[in-house]
Order: sequence, then C-alpha cells, then structure tokens
Amino acid sequence: MCRGVKFTDASGLETKILFPHLTSALPIKYKDGKIKWLRWGNNLEEKEGGFFVGGWARKTSLDQGKWDKLKPEKVNIMAHEFMGKDQSRISHWIDIPEGHAIQGVIATHHNERRIYVVTTEPPEEYAWIGDRWPLIAPVSH
Repeated sequence: MCRGVKFTDASGLETKILFPHLTSALPIKYKDGKIKWLRWGNNLEEKEGGFFVGGWARKTSLDQGKWDKLKPEKVNIMAHEFMGKDQSRISHWIDIPEGHAIQGVIATHHNERRIYVVTTEPPEEYAWIGDRWPLIAPVSH
C-alpha cells in the first residue's frame, strides 16, 4: 500500500509526504498542466465528515460504484517514488517509471474535496510487501 510519496517540483525541491499526518496533501496534475495540492484522504482521527476513513480507494470498490456518492474524479498524483511497508513495518521506496503517475481519485463531499490513492493487487515481484498496491499508469493528459 502507498503510505508516502516523494515529489520533486520544477525547481528541483523534493518533498516527502506521508500518510496519515493530518496535513498530508498530494500533488495533482490537472488537465491544464498545473500542479495543485489536495488533502490526502481522511485521517483515522476524523470519524465523521462524510469521507471514507483512510487514504486509499480500492479499484474494485470504485468499479462497483461504492464511491459514487462522493463523485469520484480520476487524476494523476505526481510523484517519482512511493513508499510501502512490508509485514515487518519496514519502509521500502519504489521508483515510479518516467511518464507514469499514481492514479488517484478526488472525492467530493459538500464543498470539500480530498484525494485518495487508487489501489489494486501488487505485481508478483512485490507481493511480499502487501496485498494492496498503488495503481501506476501512463500520465493521462
């Protein structure tokens, strides 16, 4: 599962973002090419508020319509690495291939928007890290 990302901006400044910090936000690339930051998920301390608890959305749940009430909008999360933790809770940073991004989904409740990382099954060579993996896809424009 994606518990953190590293993002490098146009000036070369690298930012490390970890979930579930209350102020965690992820960089989203919109169709106009601009990078905007959006709050990552619903921190485990926030039980109310209309959003699902956590920072991830299973692709199967999205496909089944379980997120429809939050008007899901697919976006690219711009990062060059993501972090997963293995069964021993040891962190591992994994490179994201050039020209690819983590697929995210923006959820909207009233006038508030949050970003969730879309997850799927891991590639066989990374199954030892866990049973959920961020969906990595070519950057869509």
